[in-house]
Amino acid sequence: MRRLLLGGMFVLVSALARPALAGWVYQLNSDDSLSWRIADHALKLHSDNTSGITVTKVGTAPVWGLHEGDVIVAVDDHSLKHVSELMNWLRTSKPATVVLHVRRAGAPLALSVTAAEYGQVISPIPPTPPEPQPPPPTIDSGRYTYEHTTDDSLSWRNTDHALQLTSSKATGITVTKVVPESLWGLQDGDVITAADGTPLKNVSELMDRFRASRPAAVKLQLRRGGSSVDITVAAVDYADLISPALP
Repeated sequence: MRRLLLGGMFVLVSALARPALAGWVYQLNSDDSLSWRIADHALKLHSDNTSGITVTKVGTAPVWGLHEGDVIVAVDDHSLKHVSELMNWLRTSKPATVVLHVRRAGAPLALSVTAAEYGQVISPIPPTPPEPQPPPPTIDSGRYTYEHTTDDSLSWRNTDHALQLTSSKATGITVTKVVPESLWGLQDGDVITAADGTPLKNVSELMDRFRASRPAAVKLQLRRGGSSVDITVAAVDYADLISPALP
């Protein structure tokens, strides 16, 4: 009963101390189950109090030299029955190297595991969150709006002209609205794939190309209804788009 109570407290502390994060999973379900993953590394362990700790999954990248189906029977000559015993031993051993004693296909095997190798499993380091970015510039004077909302979206309009672009890695930069249809020679549904021969993946890359090319003209390569089309945009035509001036 005492072991069960301690195990329950250990699980609760683990759950509070290790939140789930995108691309990073750490879960000690009980004294007898552990699931850990980060990027290409993954490890799942299970124990049943009889045959040691069984390795039920290893990711595409190696973890501690273990193979699926291995049975961890001891660490540093200390016999193991439960996953939680292994985790506690690793925590108290840090920063020393430990030796795992394993049965692999019935044969004994010793694996040395450094503190650097077991450190993230016993105390994972969450990925560093990106630094907050300032809000995108928005200009709105009643007759003129300009909004570059993300790397993949742009909306621009003045009294007589309008242009909206969206992008995705799969489709390129799509013209979702253009007024009038003669603006730059673009049409609704055109997909801008390159500028001056340089492939484009998102709207921000197109804006950067315009800024770097000024005052030269820029040649855009498009897909239009299954056909390839080239159009040339003069600096005077794209100037207000990349650096809008209020009327």
